[in-house]
Amino acid sequence: MQTRTRKIQTAFRLDPALVSRLKLKARRENKSLNHFVEEQLEKVAPENELVWPKVKFPIQPYPGWIDMTTDIHFTKEDLEQDERLAYILSKGQRG
Repeated sequence: MQTRTRKIQTAFRLDPALVSRLKLKARRENKSLNHFVEEQLEKVAPENELVWPKVKFPIQPYPGWIDMTTDIHFTKEDLEQDERLAYILSKGQRG
């Protein structure tokens, strides 16, 4: 598992019995609950297996955007830095 410098905090609602079992397993492996759960999730969704789809440039505007009162512009660099934004904006693109 790669070490990341930036992490986000999130919350899940889990069954108390499951949390107890996870804490016990983490303790047996001498790990924090957070580290243990993160390792288990990495096994389910490995970084090299799930990636956002690549987007073809230039992205053509969606016809429904014409009715928008404000223009929003993104540069190619903006889209290359944020693959999720590029993916969202490319929805409905052909080819």
